Amino acid sequence: MLLRAVLLSLLTVAGTAVGVVWLAGASPALLAGVLAFGAVAFMYLATEELLVEAHEQGETALGSVGFFVGFLIYLLLDEVVSR
Repeated sequence: MLLRAVLLSLLTVAGTAVGVVWLAGASPALLAGVLAFGAVAFMYLATEELLVEAHEQGETALGSVGFFVGFLIYLLLDEVVSR
């Protein structure tokens, strides 16, 4: 069990190193896209896998879409206010 945890930790470090090498000369638009994909992946993990209470009530596609649309509205409002 400990060996698995160490290997998963090393995979995270290796993935970071590969990302740094591949994205070293990337354009700002590509970096924004990669970071946006990572943010959405984390949000999906949080809403669908980690919130046990949501699964007890029964999950719906409308609930997931509502979460993502709400987060998008928050990001857009943040951009508008910060300019």
